[in-house]
Amino acid sequence: MDVSGLPQEWQDAFRRDLVERPALPDPAPERRLARLLGAFVISGLFYMMLPGTILGVWNLVGISSQQELAAVSTAWIQAHGHAQFFGWVGTFIFGISLYTLPKFRGALCRSVPLGWVIWVMWVGGVGLRWFAGIQSRIHLWEFRLSAALEFAAVALLIWEVTLLGPKHRKRQAWEAPVFLGLGALCVLLGYQLLLTVGPLISPALPAISDRLLISLAIWAFAFPVVLGYSVKFFPGLLGTRAANGNGLRLAAALLVIGCVGFAVEEPLLAAGATVMASALAIWSLRPFHPPAGKPKTSGVYARYPDFARLAYIWLLLAAILGFGVPRPGVLGASRHAFTVGFLATLIFAIGPRILPSFLNSRELWSPRLMGGSLILITVGCAIRVISEPLAYGGIVSIAWKTLPASAFAELTAVILFGFNLAMSLATPIPSWFGRNQVNERMTVYWLISSYPATRRLLVEHGLKALASVEAVPKTLSLAEAARADGVSPAVLIATLGDFFEHRLARSLRK
Repeated sequence: MDVSGLPQEWQDAFRRDLVERPALPDPAPERRLARLLGAFVISGLFYMMLPGTILGVWNLVGISSQQELAAVSTAWIQAHGHAQFFGWVGTFIFGISLYTLPKFRGALCRSVPLGWVIWVMWVGGVGLRWFAGIQSRIHLWEFRLSAALEFAAVALLIWEVTLLGPKHRKRQAWEAPVFLGLGALCVLLGYQLLLTVGPLISPALPAISDRLLISLAIWAFAFPVVLGYSVKFFPGLLGTRAANGNGLRLAAALLVIGCVGFAVEEPLLAAGATVMASALAIWSLRPFHPPAGKPKTSGVYARYPDFARLAYIWLLLAAILGFGVPRPGVLGASRHAFTVGFLATLIFAIGPRILPSFLNSRELWSPRLMGGSLILITVGCAIRVISEPLAYGGIVSIAWKTLPASAFAELTAVILFGFNLAMSLATPIPSWFGRNQVNERMTVYWLISSYPATRRLLVEHGLKALASVEAVPKTLSLAEAARADGVSPAVLIATLGDFFEHRLARSLRK
């Protein structure tokens, strides 16, 4: 870069950058990762709201009105399930994994641009699979391309997050479950790709293959990954004690036995192993043991730790219901207890606590909406899990009327959750320091990288050199930049003080 036309202070700062390290960490890499995570979160919210929940409500209303499962196309049910599970839960897991796993392992994401490629492949693959399933005609190329994109995306994700840093600590309890689940997802999506190679007689996968695909997606992928993240996050957020690593490893071994039971179509073996794995995982995670510290509830719904614990009760119930799979409606109730009771409740409880802070240190927009979504998702799931076996089994006819009520309760919860996160993303990045902390030693680079809106303010108040360049030296102080353009540092400090005071985080305001 030719800097000869810039003021002397700028030239000196560029030369200084070659030999000096800035006092504060570079915020630019964190901002790039936050934008990538934001893209995954927004995409997950889209799949949660439209192809997932709304199509699911439509399906359930159709089934309930006819009081028959065959009232809705199998292809539509599969499309809904794929969009809900992989489009929402899977996309959230992808984004959080790209953002957090390298940090947890003392490293950086291998390539942020590759992360964007993964986002395009995963979101596009899930969307194409949903579109292929809702059409009346079969388009094999859509099934094959979507399966190939999803498989390639998870393979690249694993490569992105497996880098080890110099400060990585071996045998951390959370690592094995997370990477076990991601590896299982890679194998699972490879199996899905093989299923699409042969001919399809309808816009739906064969029933037996689809049942195995869903069972393994639930127990081999989602359960261990979410358990691993719970091991990592629960002590800091809920104040639980550190997890028992030996118990988690034994639970993983039992889970492998359960997956074998699903593969050979032995429901009792699968149910027995998953029940024991779930119970052992809960004991090892220790959410119901005496706490080691206080939960972090500032800025969020204060009772969210209770719902996070409730999610693990839903997990155990989902596994227990596996013993009744041959009975009508019990398989659906088991899956719903897992996907909504366990996964959705846990996401609704922990997501609003961690995602806004990951996304450029934002605050949750409304703790009340968070509480409302948790209550509604719990009520809706309870009605659904109770009503489905009663309705499908012909035991209680009125249960057909309560099924739509559960669907609309869950839809309302999803809307509240999605709106709350969307508003949290839409609000400006808050400031975690006020007027008194602004001083002339601050670097221009840190200011405009952390708070991009400050670039326009500084230009408007006299920093003409800043308006003429894209790259800014990392060690150029506010005082040096003001001197270069003949501006009073006091004017810039006052302007920035107003800016940061206006954006002060809600929890710091008097």
